[in-house]
Amino acid sequence: MSEYIYKIGEDNFPIDNREYCRLLTTEGLRITIALVAGGVPFHGDFDKGRISFAYDADYKDTVEEIISKVTSEEYAALRKEIEEHKENDCLYFLPTVANLLRMTEGTLRCKPTDIQLSLCKRYVDNWYCDTYTIQQELKDALMLITKPELTDSEKNIAVGKD
Repeated sequence: MSEYIYKIGEDNFPIDNREYCRLLTTEGLRITIALVAGGVPFHGDFDKGRISFAYDADYKDTVEEIISKVTSEEYAALRKEIEEHKENDCLYFLPTVANLLRMTEGTLRCKPTDIQLSLCKRYVDNWYCDTYTIQQELKDALMLITKPELTDSEKNIAVGKD
């Protein structure tokens, strides 16, 4: 990432119901993506070493889970596992995916291999989101609902860069 400060989110939620968050982290982009995926109303900015944003207090649990996953030592082992197995060995996460989908691992293994791979890949791509968002993403993958890739201009708009 560069030296720029990226504006994130939209300021379209009530002022009287805001919580504020400021973190020293290099994971500003990942947190921003998770907030957007989780449907959290927020507004703020980030650069290469910090993130600062206000969000709707009704989403406090979601925000805390996202921040915990991205920054805490509690999730350090998960982050390491994701890095180790995200490429060629993502079927490693099949038991976790089955648990999130509330089905047995055997039921999931009966699905075609490409669906198993799709589910595990979707999990690896969204592990830092809150649990509800991950479950929705996995259900979409199970139902073969695809998400279009963002164009470069859409990515720039998402982080407030024109």
